[in-house]
Amino acid sequence: MNGLLAGALMAAALLQPPPVFRVQVDLVRIEVLVTRGGQPLRGLGAADFEVRDNGRLQALEPTLEEEAPVDAVLVLDTSSSMAGTKLVALREAAGSFLDGLHGGDRAALIAFNDEVRLLEPISPDLARVRRALGGAEAGGKTALVDAVYAGLRSVEPSHRRTAVVVFSDGLDNRSWLRGIEVIDTARRTNAVVYGVAVRDESDLDRPFLRDVTRASGGRFFKAASADELRPRFFDVLRDIRARYVLSYTPAGPEAKGWHSIEVKLKRVRGEVLARPRYWRY
Repeated sequence: MNGLLAGALMAAALLQPPPVFRVQVDLVRIEVLVTRGGQPLRGLGAADFEVRDNGRLQALEPTLEEEAPVDAVLVLDTSSSMAGTKLVALREAAGSFLDGLHGGDRAALIAFNDEVRLLEPISPDLARVRRALGGAEAGGKTALVDAVYAGLRSVEPSHRRTAVVVFSDGLDNRSWLRGIEVIDTARRTNAVVYGVAVRDESDLDRPFLRDVTRASGGRFFKAASADELRPRFFDVLRDIRARYVLSYTPAGPEAKGWHSIEVKLKRVRGEVLARPRYWRY
């Protein structure tokens, strides 16, 4: 798939169900970030976690997939407000992010303004994805909501860890899809969404980006200026690398629909970030 995605995305939104949260019916996998004092806490085992599914305590699989390969989908704002030095800084930041990925990782690149364009589909050839950054040119308005949906749909559901990294410097003023629909899609996938934004005093809340990251168990970062984009992208990469993958077979009677998830620590202190719920088919 290449070229313009807007029309295809609208048809997909209406005609297809969102990708499912997990592949195996009897296995739930949750990505979990643990921090202490704002820094990732490493070296934990399954015995350090307690997970409740709809309030019922679950027996965790003994293996944590902390170093599992990652599919990273970069979704970058190239609207007219990004022209000039801001776009240069964004390309450099995204390039540094790609350089930080490991062997076995894959990446994809989506750019958006009035339209959503897949510049490079998911690929293990990270150098090729990096070269595709040169095709991102600034101009037009901001179809942020449509672009996040494209990022969520660009990778087929699998056991691979998936991170959708979204950068935008403005509010949406062009999308066809509604934010609430895309947030619901994020809840139903296994992707973790990260938001990165340049601080704007006229828009301090960025409600859609904050809400879609929260729904997926991801995090939202702000850069004070374009010069801080590179360290913020490194923050995202550090977060991705620090996440644990917990898995369990749900105990108790099968219940279709939304399941709440509660993850707590045992024996250690720290703050836990994970998706708050998932959809069981």
